[in-house]
Amino acid sequence: MDGERQFDEQLPVQSKPAKKFTFFGSYDHSIDAKGRIIIPNAYRKALGDSFTITIGLDDRAIAIYPDAAFEEMIAELYRLNRRKPAVQKQQDHVAKFSYPGMQADNQGRVLLPVKLRQYVLGDAKDVEISGALDHIRIVDSAMAQAEDEFYKDHRDEILDEIAELED
Repeated sequence: MDGERQFDEQLPVQSKPAKKFTFFGSYDHSIDAKGRIIIPNAYRKALGDSFTITIGLDDRAIAIYPDAAFEEMIAELYRLNRRKPAVQKQQDHVAKFSYPGMQADNQGRVLLPVKLRQYVLGDAKDVEISGALDHIRIVDSAMAQAEDEFYKDHRDEILDEIAELED
């Protein structure tokens, strides 16, 4: 029995893989007079009852993360060398524009925090809400259109750059 116990203790502990949330699709919405948007039905279940509204890592979108996905993103930021000023600035910036513990109302509406909304969207009222695999991305409709056009115009270069990453 002691031999079995020693064998078991030497086995690496298998951690449960992190649950991946997947958000796909794109929806056009408007921000109401109170600064709320409606979360599309397709996203509500995966988003969960509580989530974090924050700045997108590209600084050009509002991101809404399920709690587990936000925790993974923050853990990745913490793994960076905090002694580097750029890392400190990025961590401070994300913390400044992160609002954990947010919830939708019974109609699926979410209040976008004023400071974050003004920083990212300015006075825009029409937005695109789209899936970004592990989070929801909200951008001004005009910016979404410009991003789509940019991708169309640069598709080959983008795919070539991705192919280089795979090597």
